[in-house]
Amino acid sequence: KLRAQARASAVAAARRPSHRWWVAGEPSMAPTKLQKQPHWSAAHVVGAVAVLSAQCCEAMKTEGSVTLKANSTTFMTKFCYTYEPEGNHRAGVVEVRVHLPLESRRHNAQMLLFDDEDHSYPGPSDAWHAMSCKQREEHARQWESIDWTLASGPEGHLLRFTIKQKLRPRWWYIAFSECSDAGEDLQMTYQMHLTNTGYGWASELSTDRRFMPHLFAVLVVVYGCLSFAQLHSNRDVAARAKDDSANGKAAHPFARILTAGVLLALCDSALSALHLAVFTSNGVGLPWIQVLSQLLSVTASFVLASLLLLVSQGKCISYIMVANDAWSMLRLLGPFLVSCFALEMWGEYSVSRNYTTNYVYTTPVGWALICVDLLLLNIYAVGLWRTYKAEHSPEVATFYSRWGVVYGLWFMVLPVTALLAQLVLAPYVSLIISTGAKKGVTAMLYGVLVVGVWPGNTRTYFRLNAAETKPQLPGLLGRRHNGLPQACQSAAGKYSFPCSSP
Repeated sequence: KLRAQARASAVAAARRPSHRWWVAGEPSMAPTKLQKQPHWSAAHVVGAVAVLSAQCCEAMKTEGSVTLKANSTTFMTKFCYTYEPEGNHRAGVVEVRVHLPLESRRHNAQMLLFDDEDHSYPGPSDAWHAMSCKQREEHARQWESIDWTLASGPEGHLLRFTIKQKLRPRWWYIAFSECSDAGEDLQMTYQMHLTNTGYGWASELSTDRRFMPHLFAVLVVVYGCLSFAQLHSNRDVAARAKDDSANGKAAHPFARILTAGVLLALCDSALSALHLAVFTSNGVGLPWIQVLSQLLSVTASFVLASLLLLVSQGKCISYIMVANDAWSMLRLLGPFLVSCFALEMWGEYSVSRNYTTNYVYTTPVGWALICVDLLLLNIYAVGLWRTYKAEHSPEVATFYSRWGVVYGLWFMVLPVTALLAQLVLAPYVSLIISTGAKKGVTAMLYGVLVVGVWPGNTRTYFRLNAAETKPQLPGLLGRRHNGLPQACQSAAGKYSFPCSSP
């Protein structure tokens, strides 16, 4: 009878969520532990919550299962909360519901909340890894034991924390520690929901992603206009080349590549905007749509980099562009851009990203890719210089010396944003600034190229008509075959021009 009464009391308690709060960022207040709530059970149980691999780490409403190692602390996720300088300083809410198996009674563990202050959790370091399980608990801003009786019941144990801070946005880390002497791992399931309550319709978004919907909405409009203009330009060029002449064939490659790049960027922006719109309503979004949009983004960047390298070689300005030029760009840029896509996927899905706020391109692998990006800049600059020196027209040479330099700045966006994120920017603004810089400069250059190939533009230096361009200089072509430059051989089957220096 006593056991039945205790069980009924536990079920009633499970329906009342635990509620704790902490005012963060006040220098006069040292971090202290909240008092443990007494429980009638003989032991307390907890586990770690891992984000499902099918969901992005930004998803702030998630569920799954995880195995927590014995005598360890496991970081589950992170979330950047805003701040409220006035009133009650209420910034957001953390809700976690934990379910544990009946046989896990011997375990003793807690749910922990850390923030990014130095005396709470300054980031991964040797000093942090050297701490014992109990020492890490002492650094927590908030913590609470999870009752085995509640967690093993049908409704689980619901933990609810209110985040209050008044100085600036801060990163908060959700972790679980298992510090018992049970000597065995703990299996658990969970549901987690983190919100910035002050953001209204955008409450599901972390502070670092607060203005992402606005950014991609603007990009959808910009790329929509560019796509309409470029498609209209293609129709006009096709109408002018009604016959199957060499001039008509030469008008296609550069324009087709440019059209593909603009359309890819439009699809990337539209899918990202769709994902964020759904995310603001359910806290999960459309993970596979986000992966697809990131793939399209990398592909659009590949197309733009290819166009810029072709411009540095004088293609469609001083020399004719042939099909082999596009394939050579694919071989040069393909491995680099595939690596960039893999790095960004790692940044979204890796478990290690749950306990660090570093910009993904300031990691060791990110810096390696930045070095490759600088190598591409060097290739672009060398090609541009050779083309400039070989150009006989003063006006076209001026184009290379001015606009060629402007185009080359695109290769500097990634290194500059990484340096800013490493040295200047706060972690909660580095994502939006770096994304806005990369996407904005990319859209600007696509717009410049669309205007440059516009059929009615009489001041452009781009020549998509084979009759207006020259065969490429043998010195710029690289290897030869049977005594002739490779590009001249490829072009000789399509165009009628001598493969010799002008």
